[in-house]
Amino acid sequence: MKHLRLLLLPFSLIYASVAWVRNCLFDTGILKKHQFDVPIILVGNLSVGGTGKTPHVEYLIRLLQSRFKLATLSRGYGRKSTGCVMAGKGATADLIGDEPMQYHTKFPGITVAVCENRAQGVNKILQLSNKPHVIVMDDGFQHRSVEPGFKVLLTSFDKLFTRDFVLPAGDLREPAFGYKRADCIVVTRTPGGISEKEKEKIRKELQPTSRQELYFSSLVYDDPVPCREEKPIRQEDLSQMNVVLFTGIANPAAMIHHLKRHCAGVQHLSFPDHHPFTEKDLQKVKAAAADGQIVITTEKDYLRLKNTAAFEVIRELNCYYLPIRVKLDREDDFNKTILSYISRYKP
Repeated sequence: MKHLRLLLLPFSLIYASVAWVRNCLFDTGILKKHQFDVPIILVGNLSVGGTGKTPHVEYLIRLLQSRFKLATLSRGYGRKSTGCVMAGKGATADLIGDEPMQYHTKFPGITVAVCENRAQGVNKILQLSNKPHVIVMDDGFQHRSVEPGFKVLLTSFDKLFTRDFVLPAGDLREPAFGYKRADCIVVTRTPGGISEKEKEKIRKELQPTSRQELYFSSLVYDDPVPCREEKPIRQEDLSQMNVVLFTGIANPAAMIHHLKRHCAGVQHLSFPDHHPFTEKDLQKVKAAAADGQIVITTEKDYLRLKNTAAFEVIRELNCYYLPIRVKLDREDDFNKTILSYISRYKP
């Protein structure tokens, strides 16, 4: 498959040229960038999915929600609605998308908004009577019509943007030199125990500019959470268990690796990113767990399933979801940088 994609390199050159021209039009002011008198922090990437935006947005929410009125703005990928929608009582993943639904469920004190047009979305948020002090924009590094004040660029340890090609031969949405627009770079999914020598090697490869800080983050998995009334279990309980894992995310490799380290055996059923699970899909999961194995899924997939007819099959299974968090190296430096940026704005 990899070699077949390389045959598409001529088309990647065309795609890269179009992206370069578009960026030039924004950089020269021919295409308008909207700036807002509110701190906007963007968490984005150069590639198509799989870098861990959701847990990094959640990291920022945890950092900021007790200090500021906070809003998140996402496209709401996979939702069945259109236009600008504010999450409220009765919101579902079909209405606002799975990642925004996760923010809305876990952090009820913040404003969660979705809109395809990011500039329109920011304007709608700022028209709220209880408008936020800070907006965290989930994805949108290529949505140049909004100029965030601080841009966090994510790149996955197992596929740095320097080792990738532009679509369709690779997964980059634009040429790699677009990284220079970021204010900091975070290498995500970093394995535990990585040495400073290895970090320095990556630094030399990525070549952050003089104004960019480079950070490394790793995933931390919490105890499995019951999807219904199952008995709670701890991570250490998994060592004696065979599990069936089903996922509808872009890059499940880290979760698979984690479970293989902690479980007696793992059978993985993979579905596409943002997959709208059907009862037929869940019957496949049920059949795989016919010998009494516990079933594990991601938090994002659980929330996408929760208010659907397919969830009735979940009720028949011994099913859990696995929450994740990110841990940053030089966490204090990162936090201070974010808070310093926000402090430049008058409340």
